[in-house]
Amino acid sequence: MRRVLTLSLAVVLLVLAGVPPAGPAAAHPHGNWGSAYRSVDGGRIWFDLNRLHPVGTVFDVSAPHPPRVWEATDRGLLRSDDLGDGWARVGPAAIGERVRVVSEDPADGSVLAGGSGGLFRAPADLSRWDRVLPVEPLALTRTGGTVLVRSARGWHRSGDGGRTFADDAGPVASVLGRPVLVTARLGALQVAGTADGAYTSNGGAYRVVPGTEGLAVLVALPTADGVLLGTSRGLLRFRPGTADPLVPEQDIPPFLAIGAVEVPADRPEELFIATSITPYPLPPPVPTAVRRERGGVPGVLWVGGVLIVVIGAAAAAARRRR
Repeated sequence: MRRVLTLSLAVVLLVLAGVPPAGPAAAHPHGNWGSAYRSVDGGRIWFDLNRLHPVGTVFDVSAPHPPRVWEATDRGLLRSDDLGDGWARVGPAAIGERVRVVSEDPADGSVLAGGSGGLFRAPADLSRWDRVLPVEPLALTRTGGTVLVRSARGWHRSGDGGRTFADDAGPVASVLGRPVLVTARLGALQVAGTADGAYTSNGGAYRVVPGTEGLAVLVALPTADGVLLGTSRGLLRFRPGTADPLVPEQDIPPFLAIGAVEVPADRPEELFIATSITPYPLPPPVPTAVRRERGGVPGVLWVGGVLIVVIGAAAAAARRRR
């Protein structure tokens, strides 16, 4: 009886002290890190490319020619030549510690990468890095020789593979008042990802995909088995018209946010995604033309001048009456 009382008292003291009894520590399969994941079967099975070299957040991934893989991370620009077995930090110091975008040109192997120091371009041999945009890029898409970059200042377009850029209106669109972050098409069905869910349209009004309300959708990729939706709470597969149209991808922990996807041009079943333990920062609204408003410092000065004139006239009239 004394031994039972002693053990009970020890447990009570441990609880009161906030120290749990010794035992196996609970852990989720990925630790507190983001990563890049690879699939070779259209997104059914995924492999963690940062299992041996964890990073904090992978903002972007580029892999047009595996086994070479690029990562834009909160620990710099990383490159692997063996599908993640080893990683090396590359790029100029001026790019900044947090790199937001990276894209290798499938045609010539040149690389675009950008962080707080701007957007930089390097040839395939990485012999030099030239700053091609002075602003921090927040998103980058490449279609052939056309590169579209979004920054806090707006959109920037290049028609020569990223050597030169010009300001551009960009693909500004909205769904039900929500700015569109990504679009995809599955047959006749148009899918739009926003900061507040995924929406679909068959040519008429857009309707929300049930189950995505409140989720930021940054990736929408058509596959042979529906549309992969990369959200702020994991990777979902949307299969319209089926009994269970929205299912999570089991190999991707549901607490990871999905920020980017890459598909090698000659291997459509091979996919790469970027993930983060915390939701990705959403790009700000595209700036509109500045409109001059009444008021401000000039308005205050104008009103003040009028008041001075009125007060002076009143004072002069009062002196005349005397």
